Amino acid sequence: MDIAVLIKQVPVSNDVSVDPETHALIRSSSEGMINPADLNAIEAAMVLKEQTGGKVAVFTMGPTDAEKALRDAMALGCDESCLITDRCLAGGDTIATAKVLARSIEKYGKFDLILSGALSADGATGQVGAMVAGSALGIPHVAEIQGLSYDEDDKDSITAVKKYQGMEWKIKAALPALVSVCFGSNEPRLATLRSKRAAKNKPLEVYTNADLKMAADEIGLPGSPTMVTDSFQPESTRRAQMLSGTPEELAAKLKELIEIEKGKE
Repeated sequence: MDIAVLIKQVPVSNDVSVDPETHALIRSSSEGMINPADLNAIEAAMVLKEQTGGKVAVFTMGPTDAEKALRDAMALGCDESCLITDRCLAGGDTIATAKVLARSIEKYGKFDLILSGALSADGATGQVGAMVAGSALGIPHVAEIQGLSYDEDDKDSITAVKKYQGMEWKIKAALPALVSVCFGSNEPRLATLRSKRAAKNKPLEVYTNADLKMAADEIGLPGSPTMVTDSFQPESTRRAQMLSGTPEELAAKLKELIEIEKGKE
């Protein structure tokens, strides 16, 4: 089974700046890492690869320094990677991003399964995977799954496990399909020093729009029918209060504070 994994490089911390004109995050101002849920998608791909063979290719769209995220993914076992980077792609919304990712996958080759993280740590829209599958590639999509299984006697489908409100569903999707994997659904493996060294020599393809040949009104800000109208840092309402006294006095003060908070509800 040949698998594509869509990943995103997200800021390591919340200390990022915002473009005053576009209101988008300026990602170059912060160190990046692989989006946490995407690590779960990579692990799911590795398990399937170990079962079925084939290759795992990882894709990301972003600035040139997103190569680090791809190298990190290959250190976890992905066989090859593709970086989609071009200044004209910057500022694209989820619709424009999905179109670019879909075009890149089609150009790269055929895949039996495409995996992505269910949500990104920065935007958390959960839209890109569904848009890549539905509006761009026209393949089945199963969102926010907690498990995957593949029966080699039924090679034309994949079974996804969804859990919600104490219930569990098993959903069978015809291949090729795209499945988005929830954060925490498995235990991502760790890279070793040897695998990190090996990742430096694994294939990394770079696509620009000169390769994809997409129209200017399909990509970046011009190709984005949605826009961010404002971004701001929410005010923190947290506060700390230090208590001192004997155990009996502390218990009485805590009880009083709890009663005060209850009165606010």
